[in-house]
Amino acid sequence: MENIRNLRKANLEDAEIQKEMLYNDGELALFNNIQDLNAILPCQLEVFAIVLVLKGKASVSINGIHYEALPNDLYIGTPNNIVENGLTSLDFKSHTICVSTDYVRRILPLADNSWDLKLLFEKNPLCSLQPEEARTFCQYYDLLCAKTQQPSPTQKKVIDALMLAFVYDMKGALSRVTRHMPRPFTAGETLFKRFIDLLGSSYPKPRSVAYYADRLNVTPKYLSSVCRQAGGQRASDLIDQYVLKDIEYLMKHTQKSIKEIACELEFPNLSFFGKYVKKHFGLSPKAYRELALGE
Repeated sequence: MENIRNLRKANLEDAEIQKEMLYNDGELALFNNIQDLNAILPCQLEVFAIVLVLKGKASVSINGIHYEALPNDLYIGTPNNIVENGLTSLDFKSHTICVSTDYVRRILPLADNSWDLKLLFEKNPLCSLQPEEARTFCQYYDLLCAKTQQPSPTQKKVIDALMLAFVYDMKGALSRVTRHMPRPFTAGETLFKRFIDLLGSSYPKPRSVAYYADRLNVTPKYLSSVCRQAGGQRASDLIDQYVLKDIEYLMKHTQKSIKEIACELEFPNLSFFGKYVKKHFGLSPKAYRELALGE
């Protein structure tokens, strides 16, 4: 396998990749077909790539393992996958959706075993969909393509909502597939999943790494190390993401006062809550709520 440092970094800013895009807003990109794989391979992914084969076949090496993809096969590539030696048949057709890691963290659901699926597809990147599942994929893809061609003040929100619905729909299909997949998780990955499950099921969510480490019977330092290795983020950053989701929901979808929200989420006082919101959202709680309700 080629030295990783010399590999092309496949991201949404790559000039060769941009030539093939139907749409690219820096976070989400759509490709109608990827015919000439050799133009972008070998590469190391810096995005999440979801490729559905519609016609023909493709062969490719992913992390040194050779795969062949046929119609209705779905490839789910995660960041850091090394992809090389790609070939496609002359009649090859596909639909591809790529999303940045920031988009995944901001928009897509963190709970409901999403990290379980991520870890699983890092080791098993190819699966087969049932014909009706493939049709559902194509319906969402066509609708996403249509919405990208209809500029409006709410275009971005509509696309985000469609992507969220797409993920929930496809997770049903993937759950069927993953039931039959081996789960060769390392001890660290298993601990990471337990941490995510604990974090997702806690409410209100303590903001201390030590709290979760204690319940998982490990040290905070070890938990943080495992999170960096398995999830690519610090434990404290993951905790913040979950807490911010709770804040966002309460601010947008309830009539509770800012003081009541701070109390419900167990912030020590209103001042601390204000600083926390300002640090992560760039606005005071009052300004953030006014902006959110005005959107």
